Amino acid sequence: MSRMDLTVFLDRDGVINVPPPPEERYITRPEDFALMPGIADAIRALNQRNIPVAVVTNQKCIAIGRLEESMLWRIHDRMEELLKQEQAHVDTIRYCPHQESDNCTCRKPLPGMIFDAALELGVSPDTGWMVGDQPRDILAGKAAGCRTVWIHEGEDSGVNPDVTLPCTRDLVPWIEENLPFQQKEGCNLEI
Repeated sequence: MSRMDLTVFLDRDGVINVPPPPEERYITRPEDFALMPGIADAIRALNQRNIPVAVVTNQKCIAIGRLEESMLWRIHDRMEELLKQEQAHVDTIRYCPHQESDNCTCRKPLPGMIFDAALELGVSPDTGWMVGDQPRDILAGKAAGCRTVWIHEGEDSGVNPDVTLPCTRDLVPWIEENLPFQQKEGCNLEI
């Protein structure tokens, strides 16, 4: 087991940021990026517990020519700035720029981004949690060996998450009840 037992992998659209209107389908400008209610509080609670946070997001909009990768980086800079304003941060960001027909190993529901983020962070995916709002997020988490949290109201569509929460605001109490404080390597935290 790695030096930290827990890691949280977060989907982006619908979990970290307010999704675009259905007719738009994609966030294509930094100024359109807005945080979901309660998500900065949840990420801060994870940061305070020394639980690494990784973003894993499908960005098909690159493959179909709706977004340049340089603009995606600007959007992610905006995400990090908004989180910083709330005293929160993510430890790494992984994105899949492919569409389904590219047959990559990173596009969720495949687990490639989770494995890559875990390798960078020096953690094991099977001690992590994948949090998402789409069935593909839950399936990717399960494929990587993670436990899963589905932000969803209604039927579970057969994906059988470990936990279902109706909205991102419910993440903070769930974190406080279920995820312990962890020690960083070389640190002695008083808990």
